[in-house]
Amino acid sequence: MPTRHRHHHAEVRILKKSLIQDGLVQLSLWLTLVATTLLAGLGRGFTGFGGALVMAPVFMTFMDPVTATTIILIVNTVVGLANLREVGAETEWTIAKPLSIAGCIASPIGLWLVTSVDVDLVRRVVALIVLAASFGLALRWKFPFSIRHRIGNAVLGAASGSLFGLGGVGGPPVIIGMLAEDLPARVARATLLTYFAIVQTCTLVLMTLEGGVAGDGVWYGVAMIVPYYLGSALGLRLLTPERAPLFRSASIVVLVAVAAYGLLPH
Repeated sequence: MPTRHRHHHAEVRILKKSLIQDGLVQLSLWLTLVATTLLAGLGRGFTGFGGALVMAPVFMTFMDPVTATTIILIVNTVVGLANLREVGAETEWTIAKPLSIAGCIASPIGLWLVTSVDVDLVRRVVALIVLAASFGLALRWKFPFSIRHRIGNAVLGAASGSLFGLGGVGGPPVIIGMLAEDLPARVARATLLTYFAIVQTCTLVLMTLEGGVAGDGVWYGVAMIVPYYLGSALGLRLLTPERAPLFRSASIVVLVAVAAYGLLPH
């Protein structure tokens, strides 16, 4: 009998130790996700884009790509729509409206192509184009298109929307088009945030209808909305008139980082 009790107590101690270890692992995971999401929101709020770049490599360390993509899409959609009231007044709607229409129309094309093309190859090609365009922006080259003109706007919006549907890499075409214009920093940022909110909402709705939204990703996504919103709100307030000259440089740095990440094996 005493031996049986000793075995029982030993099993209880092992179980408690295991539960504590599991709890610490879960706590560490949540703290990492929250800290990463806050940082991602901060960068997004300041430049108008780049949140996914910060989140994707970290999230995909702990979970599968579908779950990570679902989280990223949910937080960007919800926070983007929440920010619309604040950024709407500064948005250049003559650019954002036709751009959003083209992006939403083209998004299903990307979702359809995702099953028939090599997404990694597309990412790498886009990354190379973004890298070249980023250096062009840094050197202030004149681009052969304008996001203000009807054809340039439609082409950039369609390219962005299809790439969002294809693999969540839809930001660079419109970012490059926006930075090629001499728009005030806050107007450029607001226009980007408005466009992304609309097109990512379209993409999320389409993914949901096709059953492409993962269950775990939904719960994680809902949990990450608050830290992403707080980080984004802080980033929005950091872009003061005094810091406006930093906007272009910060945006180009983020674009180069996006391109570098896209060239890495996934």
